[in-house]
Amino acid sequence: MTRHLVCALTLLTGVTMADWQAVEQPDLTAQVKAAKPIETEDLCQPIMSTRRDAVLYCPNPDGKTWDVILHYAPQYGGPNSFRICDTGTGEVTEFETGRYYNVHIPKSAVAPDGKLYISILGKPHIKVEICVYDPATNTMQLNAFDMPDDMRGETHPFVLGWDGMLYAMGGHTDRSVTACQVNWKTGDVTLYGPMGPSHKPRGSWAYYGGVDDRYIYIASGKVPWYLVAYDRETRTSETLLETTPPGGVINVRQQRYGCTAAASKVVGTDGARTEYWLYEGKAIPKKSPKEAPPWPEPEDGGVAQVRMPPRPDVSLARAEPGPDGKAQCWIRTQAAKEAAKGLPEDATPEQQGWQVFRYSVPVFPQGLYRLREMPDGRLFGTGGAYLGHFLFDPKTGKYQHPGSLHLSHYATAFQGGKIYMSGYPTSPLYEWEPNLPWTANAPQSNGRALADTAPDSNPRCVVRLGGKELAGTHKMYAGTTGANGKVYFGGRWYRDGAGGGLAWHDPATGKAGGTWEPFSNYQITHMTPIQDGRRIAISTRSVADPLLNKPTPEQGRLFLFDTETNEMTGHVDPVLKAKGAGPVAGVGRSRIIGWTVDPSNDKSSILYGCDAATGSVAWQKPLPFPLPVKIGSNQKECFDFRLGPDGKVWTYLPGNVLVTIDPVDGRITPLGRVRSGGRIAFSGGHVYVGGTASVRRLKGITVP
Repeated sequence: MTRHLVCALTLLTGVTMADWQAVEQPDLTAQVKAAKPIETEDLCQPIMSTRRDAVLYCPNPDGKTWDVILHYAPQYGGPNSFRICDTGTGEVTEFETGRYYNVHIPKSAVAPDGKLYISILGKPHIKVEICVYDPATNTMQLNAFDMPDDMRGETHPFVLGWDGMLYAMGGHTDRSVTACQVNWKTGDVTLYGPMGPSHKPRGSWAYYGGVDDRYIYIASGKVPWYLVAYDRETRTSETLLETTPPGGVINVRQQRYGCTAAASKVVGTDGARTEYWLYEGKAIPKKSPKEAPPWPEPEDGGVAQVRMPPRPDVSLARAEPGPDGKAQCWIRTQAAKEAAKGLPEDATPEQQGWQVFRYSVPVFPQGLYRLREMPDGRLFGTGGAYLGHFLFDPKTGKYQHPGSLHLSHYATAFQGGKIYMSGYPTSPLYEWEPNLPWTANAPQSNGRALADTAPDSNPRCVVRLGGKELAGTHKMYAGTTGANGKVYFGGRWYRDGAGGGLAWHDPATGKAGGTWEPFSNYQITHMTPIQDGRRIAISTRSVADPLLNKPTPEQGRLFLFDTETNEMTGHVDPVLKAKGAGPVAGVGRSRIIGWTVDPSNDKSSILYGCDAATGSVAWQKPLPFPLPVKIGSNQKECFDFRLGPDGKVWTYLPGNVLVTIDPVDGRITPLGRVRSGGRIAFSGGHVYVGGTASVRRLKGITVP
């Protein structure tokens, strides 16, 4: 903002930088060291469960029945519990592992020996490992092959080639892609690659892959996508296709004797989605949907395939364990399904042909990542591992954990008695009416679960804010409500780009909007309403821009957004050369207090006050402590920075020292040291914190 414009705004508003100054506190370090422990009262552990994750299938040796393998874990990396439902015997077999095995999104293939080979992630960080499941004995062997350290996930295709060998794929440590042949007969592993272009400085994601008699084909993404063909004989690779970001995609599909691909926004084309044959190391556009494959089928029929009986229906509607760990998996053969046609709706599951497997799994208390008070004084919070939300009433001491959603929850807004929640993946927006029964994903009599997009689902997914026409984001990290009644969410792109995006939803009309171009080189990390919600201050972190190729900013920025016009009205760079503007809180009128890193010293930080009305930084207050959280992190730290009902900003200094910041003069007052920090909530004059698995009330700390 120019000097003349600042002067003009000063005349209009009567606000000057001299009106707002921060006091110096030379004794602050001594005060922090002298902070006494704050006793806490554990009130409840509201979320006791474990996450139901992957489901795998393996045919039994009889060629008629299946084993259905369900995986449970309280968090990525385990400990892992497998429950094997054998439809041949009707029995459930248990298999437990320790930590460090990440079975999230496994890929699997049945080899000609009839065993199921499973690609998972292990040590070191997201290294691809192969497990072997034997349906004859219902046993599993972990880390069955000596896999190369250079092959990493977290996307890791795994296919059975026409030659009967297994092929594992993943990201190489140089940020290209790679693959290896796994000989299940001898145990030998042959590494191929790295192959194709590197995605540096971004990560590489081997989403899809396949093999034929000579080549390995991998879709290497995402910015941009490359279709890479690797010649196993010459050990050389060629890039067959490249997309134009954002929005382009390449998909590779393994066929019995070859591979196909589909791609959109390919460089050198009109961008329309096109189907390709992948043959002899080339991508050949299909001429028609009924066109015959270009490859000949082997005269001998190729590798003997395992006999695959018709796959049964599997209902997981009751597979989510409760606090007692009990769960069910329903399985129905296609023959039983046909025989049950015409039965009344109230027929028992067994009468409808379902084979019901009942079992228990270990459950664990979940750490509380989010915690906020609701307008009626109840506390609302979220646990980790997609295990859902809870309500706690401080007046009665009662709590409920009604269910879970397909949401990793980061951002919250309240409006009209409803709770709006967003986060990961692809920034879904859920609308929850907490005074009505929870129905999302509830089991139905037909074995299905009520879709969370259904009109009678509560909570209900009303829109995906991560659509390219909206914010384009993968994770929403911040949410707030505008004076116009709309809810606003901001976050970051992931895999498809590096920048940020802002989206909004109008509960009155059901319409949504968003923008990402202004944030293509800034990730949104925090937001706060100012001027009674007429504007929003958007705190960002500077990043490289792979989409619009804007220069990387020298510092993070505070954007000022008008909720009435849906337009940017200015910006503030609160600390030059600081990577991000950091956590922020609106403290009345157009004033904002924020906290960021000291770009000249990683052992200190800077508290600042700025005024949106003038676009100026009123003061900067150096602190002899580092910022306790990393700007641009996944925001799972036991930390908070928020406005309390007393008009002060509540946060933590390093060492979990709970403090308040006076918005009048920036004075920091230590209240005491909490054993473990966490999100802060206020109700009935008391202060509550999350962070651990318990809702905790701070003793001796009250708020008007």
